[in-house]
Amino acid sequence: MSSNQPSRLPVLVNLNTGVRYTISGPITTLGRAPENSLILPDDGYASAHHARIYWDQGRWMLEDLMSSNGTHVNEQMITAPWQLTPMDVIKVGRTFFRIE
Repeated sequence: MSSNQPSRLPVLVNLNTGVRYTISGPITTLGRAPENSLILPDDGYASAHHARIYWDQGRWMLEDLMSSNGTHVNEQMITAPWQLTPMDVIKVGRTFFRIE
């Protein structure tokens, strides 16, 4: 596929519950609000609109959406869009996801 479309769709594995979520569109939003792609209703430390994962110029990126508690990748708080790679661990609130 071209760099405009991903050749492989990544999967987010919720390390708290084991639930798997395939990222199927160019943008996936995470947070407590019901309009998010991936809703975290029971995580009181996640913001309503916490973070987003998006496809940009041939790579999957993660961006914090000015959340109260920040977004972490591999235990490091991100302050700018971050390129994701397989096996990265994302922390949103108190929920942990692994990229596969």
